[in-house]
Amino acid sequence: LLVPAGAVLGDAVWLVDDGRAVRRPVSVGVRAPDRVEIRGGIGVAGAVEEATALGLTAFQIFAKSPRSWRPRALSPAEVEAFRALREASGGLPAVIHASYLVNLGAEGELWEKSVASLADDLEKAALLGVEYVVVHPGSGRPERVKEGALKALRLAGVRSRPVLLVENTAGGGEKVGARFEELAWLVADTPLQVCLDTCHAHAGGPRPDGLVLGQKVGGRGGGGGEAGGGLGVEVDPY
Repeated sequence: LLVPAGAVLGDAVWLVDDGRAVRRPVSVGVRAPDRVEIRGGIGVAGAVEEATALGLTAFQIFAKSPRSWRPRALSPAEVEAFRALREASGGLPAVIHASYLVNLGAEGELWEKSVASLADDLEKAALLGVEYVVVHPGSGRPERVKEGALKALRLAGVRSRPVLLVENTAGGGEKVGARFEELAWLVADTPLQVCLDTCHAHAGGPRPDGLVLGQKVGGRGGGGGEAGGGLGVEVDPY
């Protein structure tokens, strides 16, 4: 069962049916990971408080304004409070979403700024102890997207955590990541992994490659998997 962020009882969700994912209304009582507010005064620590109060099983934040290139400094007190509250919550899984301005498929100055912005988010995630950073791949050549994502990891000095997740898109124009075999190629033989946005997958409409659960074809990074085909699905337990 794949539940979209913000799902409530009676919402349509992606349901596994004969090995494939289909969208249909079902009655669910699941709190899905969602974005939470960063309140003034206590900064990112406020997001942990809100996520805990809402009973979420995971939460997502922006480390800076999602529509600005300007980085946001984190004070030592803010970092300490965030880490302490997460520990008190039992280690509630957390995700940082990269800026919407990032386009890893671009060229020239936009590409450089995109890589630097993503690297900043990865550094913030490491500082806060956040497990994942998710990024929209952007528009352009898939080779450029892969190059940019890996360069951001190097600039941030990432070894194992945080994990960089490439989010699928609904397609259109030169947007990268609408096809699952393209996502599989992006993460193959790299530390990159995939974030499946069910809203984007649904908006993209029927796809010839399908979403075949359990098909292990290079869907998760770190090497392994065969060339071509679809995206293998492994769901982290939150």
